[in-house]
Amino acid sequence: MATKAEGGNWSGWLRRIAACTLLILVATGSFWFSPAPLTDDEYCGTYLHLGPHAGFTANCDGFVYMEDARHPAHLLEPGEVRQSRPLFILLGTVVGYPATWAVQGLQRAGLLPEQVMQKLPGKYQPLLGFYIGYVLLNYAVLLAALLLFRHLYYRLTSGQGRRWVLAALLVFLVSNQITKAFFWTVHQQMFTFLVPLLLLYVLLQLRESPQWRARLPGLAVLGGLLALVYGSFVLGLPVLLYEAWRQQKAKSGAVLAVRLALLIGLFALPTILWIGLLKLRGVAYYNHEAEAYGQLVWLRASWQQPLPAFLKLATHNLRRFLQTLPAVGPFLVVALGLTGWLRVQRPTQSGHPLPQLGALLLLQLVFLALLGYYKERLTFTLVPLLLLVLAIVLARLPAQRSTGWAVGMAALGWHLWQVLRYGPFS
Repeated sequence: MATKAEGGNWSGWLRRIAACTLLILVATGSFWFSPAPLTDDEYCGTYLHLGPHAGFTANCDGFVYMEDARHPAHLLEPGEVRQSRPLFILLGTVVGYPATWAVQGLQRAGLLPEQVMQKLPGKYQPLLGFYIGYVLLNYAVLLAALLLFRHLYYRLTSGQGRRWVLAALLVFLVSNQITKAFFWTVHQQMFTFLVPLLLLYVLLQLRESPQWRARLPGLAVLGGLLALVYGSFVLGLPVLLYEAWRQQKAKSGAVLAVRLALLIGLFALPTILWIGLLKLRGVAYYNHEAEAYGQLVWLRASWQQPLPAFLKLATHNLRRFLQTLPAVGPFLVVALGLTGWLRVQRPTQSGHPLPQLGALLLLQLVFLALLGYYKERLTFTLVPLLLLVLAIVLARLPAQRSTGWAVGMAALGWHLWQVLRYGPFS
C-alpha cells in the first residue's frame, strides 16, 4: 500500500517519473564535459566526440550486444559471447528495431542529415538504432531503480523520511563511476542499482505479505528468467530459499528438503530449457563469464587441488576483492559509523529494517568475494543498500537545518567531483 508520503495516483507517478528523469539527464549529461581520455590505452571502446569539449565512451562490449540484438539467431551459434544472457539480447531486439525504424524515418525526412551519420565510426552507422535502444534500456533500468529506492526510503523510514535527504541520496545513485562510464553506452551496468533494491523489496514483501509467500514457486520461475537477463539476479534464489526455510522450519526435514529442492528446480528451469533448446540445435551452452573469467567455477576447480594450493588461491582472490572496497569506502564508513553512533546514543530505537539490510549486504559481500572476478564496478552493488542504511539513520536524527545542508552539500560536492575527475572510461 502506498504511504501518504508517496501518494498513489497517476499524477503523482508522472511527477516522480518526470523528476527522476530530469535528475538522470542533468547528472549523466554533465558527464559529457568530463575530461576526455588522453590515450586509447585507458579504455576499451571508442570515444565519441560531441564537440570540442564534450564526448563519451562507447564501450567495446557494446558492439556484440548490438549485433546480437540485430541478429538474435547469433545466440544459437557455438561459443557466442552473450549466450548466457539471451533475454537481455532479446530486450535489445525489442527496443532496437523500433528505434532503427525511427532513425530511418528521420533520415528519409531529412531531419537527420547524412553528415551526422558520417561522423559516426563506420561499424556504428548501421547500428545506431540499436545503440539508442540500449541507452533507452539503461534509462528504464536506472529510472526503475530510483523509483524503487524512493519507495523503500519511505517504507523503511515509516513515511518519516525527509524529502531533502531523499533528493541527496538519489544524487549518489545517479552520479557515480558506474553511470559515468556506462549510462551512455551499451552495457548492463545499470542493473548494479536495480538488483539489490529489488532483492530487498522482495524480501520485505515476503516478510509482510501472505499473498507473496504463497507465490514462492512463481517468484522462483521469475527469478530464473531474470537470471537470463543479468547474472546477479541469481542472488534472488537464496532470498527465496531463506523464506521457504522460515515458513517450513517447524515441519519435518523431509518436507523442507522437498520444498527447497522444488524452488531450486523452478529457479533453474528457464536456464535448463535454454540449454535444452541449444542442444536441440546441436550447440553446447557457453557461459562467457565462467569460461573467460572463471566466475564462481574457480571454486570447484581449486577445491580439487591440494589444500595448500586452494588456500593460496583463495587468499589471493580475497586480497583482490578487498582491493575493490575503496570504491564503496566512503559509503561504508559513513553508514557503519552513523549506525554505531545511533545505537549508542539511542539504543531503544534500533529499527527493525536494519537486520534485513545487513543480511542482504552480507549476502552480496559473500557473493562478490566468491565470484573470482573482481572490479570496483561490481563491488559498487553494495552502495544502494548502504544508502538505505543512511536513510534509516538520518530519519532518526533530530530534524535540523544544519543536517539538511550537510547532506545536500555532500551530494553536490560528490557530483562535482565525479564530473571533474579524470575517468573512469570503461
